[in-house]
Order: sequence, then structure tokens, then C-alpha cells
Amino acid sequence: MRILHFSNDALPDWRIEKSAISALNVGHEVVFAGEKLLNYNRKTFSKIYEIRWSWRARRGIPFYWHSVKKQVERVIREVRPDIVHAHDLFPAKMISEFGLPFVYDDHEYWSKCSKILAEVNENNLQSLAGGLPRKIARKLARKFLNQYAIHLWANWEKRIVSSNPTITVSDKIAEELKAIGSTDEVFVVPNYPMKVEVKDFEKPCFHNKLSSAYAGSEGRKNLRYPHLKVDGLMDIFANRDIGDLVVIGWEEKSSSPKIKYTGILSRQDMFEEMSKHSIGLIPWKKHWVHVFTSPNRAYEYVHAGLFVMCTSSLKIVRETLKDSCATFEDYNDLASQLEYFKENMDELYNKRLKTFEFARNNLIWENYEKNIFHAYQLC
Repeated sequence: MRILHFSNDALPDWRIEKSAISALNVGHEVVFAGEKLLNYNRKTFSKIYEIRWSWRARRGIPFYWHSVKKQVERVIREVRPDIVHAHDLFPAKMISEFGLPFVYDDHEYWSKCSKILAEVNENNLQSLAGGLPRKIARKLARKFLNQYAIHLWANWEKRIVSSNPTITVSDKIAEELKAIGSTDEVFVVPNYPMKVEVKDFEKPCFHNKLSSAYAGSEGRKNLRYPHLKVDGLMDIFANRDIGDLVVIGWEEKSSSPKIKYTGILSRQDMFEEMSKHSIGLIPWKKHWVHVFTSPNRAYEYVHAGLFVMCTSSLKIVRETLKDSCATFEDYNDLASQLEYFKENMDELYNKRLKTFEFARNNLIWENYEKNIFHAYQLC
């Protein structure tokens, strides 16, 4: 069977690649179509096609939508896929117009994501108070389009989920999508690492000194996204005696000897760096969307032998990791718990050992990949 993985993003995208590798392992052919590649040189896909999207196309504006559709039409004509695995809402809506069998893989829960984008635009408008009229006019136009997108994407989501097998990343989102689409054909495939990535990882080593890791590519962008805010995080490490912090994935100059930035790392180097630390942080300020949020880094941390600490609003992380996770209400609470662990490294090490074993037995991609094939069979 020939499967076309269709995305509005570029490779590398590890969720897309894991789905493709699962199909390859049982003898299927996989092809990719998506945005221009970003330094991608793996040989997973038999062929790769570039599809140029735009924010206007994602909002369904006819001229721009049709421009993307012409590109997709050429790819379909050449590939002749048996099934399309549509990653996220826009490719799913696009492919629905061709009458091909497809599975919708919902990475983001788009009807909620649209509201985040509206918040971002509102924050940008507030920052322009007293600014140039032309800039304000552009922002107001974008605000109107984002409000329009909230309704548009919710309608697309409902129509797609109600009529096509759907894959998503957590039980919480699956429950909501089943209700939205009045369907039982929604399957959960969490963003866990593949067995091949972690099978050779060794048992965590004891660390004499407390250090924490925060992995993420937000960098300075977190100032734009209300659900990813970490304002003040660096200050508590710089000013309090709670150990060191390494920030993985950020390009930044450190202003404190207690804080180190690694820049962007390969997955292998990322896991190696994580293993040097005792605690993995997901320290975003509380936000309403966290109840639907299941960040990959939580599951990468535990496989690397880190105990996870996250904001209490991250309900999916809390419920998935159980005793392998501690939550905090704010940064003062985080600092107090880190002070405790700093004086109780033996206790923390025992937690890390249990966390590591829990991850190896439960948080593996292959434990869930059968749900992908079940969704394919329903097309």
C-alpha cells in the first residue's frame, strides 16, 4: 500500500516520521508532501514533494486555497496514493476535496489552537497602543481574520472528524473529538519515543549536585504565546540556591553561571544532554489550554532518567506520568520543591529510577502504533 503523508509543515517532524516508519516496518511505501524541507536528509520517504502554504490559505481564502490545491493535485496525480495520512487540519480539509480515503492526524486540536492565535493577536494589538495607524490597521485586519478562523476551523474540524478516522495525541482530546464528531472512530497515539531510540539507554546515574533541564524550541518566542510563558524562570535560578539549569534548544547568551543554553541539538544529543541532569521542567505559566496539552518533552525527560516537574495546569502530563511527576502552582512553589530535592538527592535518585522503569514499560510509541493501522483499515 502506498501512503501519502501530507502536512502543512516541513520535515523534520518526528511524529510524522514515526508514523511513516511504523508503516515501513510492515511493508508499506511512504511518500511525503509538505512545506520546504529544513535540513532533512533521512531516507524514510521514497519521494518528497514541496507544497507551499500560506497563512491566507490556512484561513480558506479562495485564491490562496486554490493555489495550494493545484499543487496537491499534481502530487496526487503522480503518487496515486492508496491512503492519505493528513497531518493536522489544513491538509485534512484540503484532501477531503479530492474524494480520496484519508486519516486525519490531529497534532494540535485546532479549534482550541485558533483561540490561542486570537490571544496572540490581541496581545500584539495592545503592544501597539499609540503606534503607527497603518500597523494598527494591519493588526486589526489580522484580528478579524483570526476571529473568523475560530469559527472556520471549528466547522472544518467537526466535518472531518465526523466522517473520517481520526488519530490524536491524548485521551482527553480524543473524548472531545468523539463528542464533536458524534463518532467512535478516534484513536490515541501519544507522542512517545520509539523503542529504537531508547532501548539502549542505561539506568540513570546518581548525581551529587542538583541540576534541572528545560527542553524547548520556544526561545524568545514564548513572549508571543500565552500558553508557553516562562517569564521569571531564569531569575529564580540566577537568584536562589536551587541548583543549575540547562536550557536545551534555545540560542541565547547566559547572564548567569548557573544557567547554560545548548542551542538546537539532534535527538540523540538531546537525550544525552538530558541524562546529565536530575529534573526535567515544563514550567509554563498556567493557561486554560493546558488541560488539552501533552508536550513531547515530558516523555523524553522520563526516558532520559529525569524526574518531571510541571505546572499543575498540565493535566495530561500529570495523569500520564503519575508518581513520575511533581506539580507546582507558581515559581515560588517550584523553587521551594527544588530546595527540598537539593538536600535530598538520594530520594530524588530513587524517584528517577522508578521513573525510568515506568517509561520503558509504558511510554513507547510501538505500544500504540496498532491504532494507526486500525484507522487505515477504516478508510
